[in-house]
Amino acid sequence: MTDERRQRRRTWVVGGILLVLSAVVGFVARFELSSFSGAREVLWALGVLILVIGLGRAGSITGRRPIATTVVLLQLALASTPMLNLLSSLTPEIPGNPNAEEDAWGALMLPYYAVLFLITVAAVLLIGFVDALPRPWSWAPAWVLVGSGIAMAALIMVTFADAAAVPRRILFEVPGTGVMLLGILAVVLGIRAGRTEDADALGP
Repeated sequence: MTDERRQRRRTWVVGGILLVLSAVVGFVARFELSSFSGAREVLWALGVLILVIGLGRAGSITGRRPIATTVVLLQLALASTPMLNLLSSLTPEIPGNPNAEEDAWGALMLPYYAVLFLITVAAVLLIGFVDALPRPWSWAPAWVLVGSGIAMAALIMVTFADAAAVPRRILFEVPGTGVMLLGILAVVLGIRAGRTEDADALGP
């Protein structure tokens, strides 16, 4: 096995396992187990960092190219709970005027979510264009993003039509399902990269 294939196998298997674990923790960390919810983000962040930086250059899903790597890491930072907590702390409290407080929250958070969405789209597109993963799997993050968006939109529409039709928790499980699928795919590609003659020749 060449060193490049070894780096791919290590990176994709380890990173994929961390993503799967983060999704599992996200599914179960509710109610009396909610104290474990912080572990979900730690596992997710570690998984993304390993996949992006790579346990060896060949394993990086961005090929360690500066623009793609920076954008993906920026998305990771913007989507983190510490960033959300920081922004929430900047929202002024206006006692006796809930409308003004809500307007202040919207003025701060709506641009944040818009920027986060654009950065996320840019990140998945750059991973696809860099083509560091075997084709067509370099576009898997983009597929998951589109699929999650469609699923969320459909669930929200059904919820508006009949609030009891869709349990609220299902809405929060859509992103976790996408993360789990990406983690499983990363593990499978990592195992195959260690067995095939040429990792670039991996097909669907």
